Amino acid sequence: MKGQGEERDDILRSIYEELRGLRESVNEIRTKISNAAPAQAARARAIPVEEAQILLGCGRSRIFELLRSGALRRGPKVGRAAMICAKSLEALLERVDRKPEAPRLKRRPARRDTGRGGSERAAILKLIRPA
Repeated sequence: MKGQGEERDDILRSIYEELRGLRESVNEIRTKISNAAPAQAARARAIPVEEAQILLGCGRSRIFELLRSGALRRGPKVGRAAMICAKSLEALLERVDRKPEAPRLKRRPARRDTGRGGSERAAILKLIRPA
């Protein structure tokens, strides 16, 4: 039979072994992440059209209009997916954020005396005003 001290030592050893295994797993994950960084950096240089649509809040056709006008630059294609250069997208967003939108003034329709209403009004004014 084991005493309490020996049971406690066995529990501590098993915890230590578990921690050692976890440390090794964390180190493996860190090396995988550091090796994957160049691929993520390349992906960060170009954004798929779908993500650009979400960022700009517009449709696919508007994105391609911006590409044709030169406001956005096309990135490298990945398979069949069209990509947008991230720097050009950031520049476009900065330009949009910088320009304060001018308030739109509502245009009032011109007042015109046309139709019967105008002739009735003129007849009433003739009766009221002395000639």
